[in-house]
Amino acid sequence: MLKNLIAAAIIIAAPVLQAQVRVVESSPQGLGSGVAQPGLPASAESDVYSQIRALQEEVAILRGLLEEQNHQLKQLKQLQLDNYMDLDRRISGGASAAATGHDELSKPIKSSASESNLALPDTASEADLYKAAYDLLNQKDFDGAVAAFKDHLNRFPSGNFASNSHYWLGKVAMLKKDYTQARTWFTELISNFPNAPKVPDAQLDLGKVYFLTGEKAKAKSLLTEVATGGSDAARLAQKFLTDNF
Repeated sequence: MLKNLIAAAIIIAAPVLQAQVRVVESSPQGLGSGVAQPGLPASAESDVYSQIRALQEEVAILRGLLEEQNHQLKQLKQLQLDNYMDLDRRISGGASAAATGHDELSKPIKSSASESNLALPDTASEADLYKAAYDLLNQKDFDGAVAAFKDHLNRFPSGNFASNSHYWLGKVAMLKKDYTQARTWFTELISNFPNAPKVPDAQLDLGKVYFLTGEKAKAKSLLTEVATGGSDAARLAQKFLTDNF
């Protein structure tokens, strides 16, 4: 009878014991068990990919900004070139009038009463000095422009705008009919800055100086050389040759 009771108790308790065993087996593992470790590499890899994507997006944004700035710089350069060409055409028109007998250049040149105010500090950049000189030239303050361009050359004799300063100094000398000084400025530009963008223009105006001083053979030779080029000065040289030879 006792054995039967024990057997019945075991049969009744068996499901409870199995449930306890399953609960124990399904309980969380300790930190040292290694169960959670297989998920770490995947998470770390995901973080790396996220960082790469973020860097790629940042590079794309920076590239876009750089392209936009380059475009704006090209527009500014073109605007500056247009201003140069406009002033060059107006000044060249005056020089051509003098060559054909008109006295447009005999009008009084505006004197500069503010030359002392032109002096910029020693810390001024080359671009600031050149811009100040060019602004005076654009305002037809020729004496002030001459002083400012010379100041620019004294401070930056081999600067990025040195060839341009030589050119405009030669132009102003032509306006004043100081052809000897004009020849000097143009010749120095051509000799010292042979690769400068203003060389064809300087050659064109040097040819005009030769013409105006009676050296027509030299003028024709130099202007013919300029006319064969591909610059804007080539068209002006061809026109001058057609009108005067």
